[in-house]
Amino acid sequence: MLNRFINRENAHRKGIYREAISLTRDGWYVMANHIPGFHMPPEIEGYVPDIYAVKKDQTYIIDLVMEGSVEDNVCHAHINYAGFDQTTQYMCWMVDNAGCRRLQLI
Repeated sequence: MLNRFINRENAHRKGIYREAISLTRDGWYVMANHIPGFHMPPEIEGYVPDIYAVKKDQTYIIDLVMEGSVEDNVCHAHINYAGFDQTTQYMCWMVDNAGCRRLQLI
């Protein structure tokens, strides 16, 4: 059971890292949760998103979730926050065991 949790957590972090690197290459200033080399994202509505990226006047708030672990309260808090500002976009992606995006939930 512990190994399964560790594997899921590693896949989740790989997904965050992949997304952070991709955004950085595209010119975004990226803050990534628990990823070495990146600053910690700001707390939003009581939760810290996986990624908070800024480019010019556009902001992305991104959460990556593993299948079967969608946290509705986190998603709704970030959706509500992003909904107040037209320059902020919220995305929630489901990632597989390798940390690759598979399905956009929001």
